[in-house]
Amino acid sequence: MKRNILITGGSAGMGLSTAIKFAENGDQVIITGRNREKLEEVKQKYPNIYTIASDVSISEERKALMIEIQKKFGHIDILFSNVGVGIFKPLTEISEDEFDKLVNVNYKGTFFFIQEALKIMPDNSRIIVNSSWTHHRGLYSSALYGSTKAAISHLVKSLSIELADRGININAISPGYINTEQFNEEMLGEKAAQARKLQVPVKRFGKPEEISGMVYFLASSDASYINGQDILIDGGLTAVHNY
Repeated sequence: MKRNILITGGSAGMGLSTAIKFAENGDQVIITGRNREKLEEVKQKYPNIYTIASDVSISEERKALMIEIQKKFGHIDILFSNVGVGIFKPLTEISEDEFDKLVNVNYKGTFFFIQEALKIMPDNSRIIVNSSWTHHRGLYSSALYGSTKAAISHLVKSLSIELADRGININAISPGYINTEQFNEEMLGEKAAQARKLQVPVKRFGKPEEISGMVYFLASSDASYINGQDILIDGGLTAVHNY
């Protein structure tokens, strides 16, 4: 049975990889993001993936997005709340504008996007939220980013109770070092990338496909008893004493 899948931040990286995974398995996939050029590229390359430009941090755009989806597809079966931005600076160097930017997208945007999406999600649907390994450790220059992700992880735990009467399961994933457009080995440079690999027991960065596989599993009936969890996908990075 074809399901309707909505993915935020779906035009690249982990979001796009997940969109492709669902589409290849016969689901109707809708992706959204702010970059219209990237969305158009996805539309041209994957015509079976429906694209809508939208900013999750803006209330009016969240509402307009859900109205369009409801008119065209009726409802959402699976939500992958994937969008996020990162600023990594020591506490003393972070401005209020930077604070507001991260909170508005990573936490407030996610919070109210889920609230809006639930209006067109039937009982027994699924929500998966992209968090981060960073909130599982105290890290230099990650106080702001990591705390927004910690907030998401707690939100997932609380919503697993609130949504239980509707049979809606919600889980988070916390990726480690994954090669994407926003963060990758080439961007870091050979020396820095190698240093990070040495922190990971499997001695490599992950691939977006290794994230999309988990999201696909969490959206399946095989994961029906997994709820309120934050699943680390980090090659063992947080299992060992490296910092």
